[in-house]
Amino acid sequence: MAEAAVANRKGGVVEDLRNHLSLLVSGIDQEPTITAFKNGSADKNLYVAFLVQTRHYVALTAPRLEAAGRRLKELGEHPELADLFFQKAEEESGHDILVDDDLCSLGLDPEKTLAENPPGEWITAYNSWITAATNGRHPAAFLGSAYILEGLAVERAGKVARALVASSSIPKIADAVTFLDLHAEADIGHVDDLERILAELDDAAEHDAIVMTAAATRGAYLGMLDEVGRRQAKAH
Repeated sequence: MAEAAVANRKGGVVEDLRNHLSLLVSGIDQEPTITAFKNGSADKNLYVAFLVQTRHYVALTAPRLEAAGRRLKELGEHPELADLFFQKAEEESGHDILVDDDLCSLGLDPEKTLAENPPGEWITAYNSWITAATNGRHPAAFLGSAYILEGLAVERAGKVARALVASSSIPKIADAVTFLDLHAEADIGHVDDLERILAELDDAAEHDAIVMTAAATRGAYLGMLDEVGRRQAKAH
């Protein structure tokens, strides 16, 4: 990940974020929900439950990026980062529709499906955290979440999508992995870019906010997978 581009000191924010990403990736590999996706044992309901919870947090990404940019402008801090947040908001806009397309490919009405399946506890907590962070004293905290989620997409999204298509018996699954596939490709290079930006931030309190948000994102994502798996197990 752009080793030469980042002067990464021991205990620095980039190193801390890499550690959180590594912990998330190893945690993902042990989650029963992801294991089911990879070995073909997941049924349609489990995958739909995953897509729905994904949709509930992805829909917040662009608005929160815009909010972070506006808050930085209000504070008079990091004008280039604020502009980057606005740019990223445009890039992320509409990504929730990719999930809708996957739900449609599975024969579901996205609006009805989302209405019947509200955000779970972990995604509700994550959305609340991100909202508070981007409205708070250190809106750059959003970088922690962006690093974790984009890093995870690069490390695992494509692999999970390919495994689903190769091993799952879910009807039309090959047409229902758009979100995973496109994020795996789109986020290549984004992590390196984030590391360069993070290496230029030198405020200790800001670093703490970024790392705490990364940790909250890691915990919420693993919690969401566990919650989805347990709910589907009870339904059977």
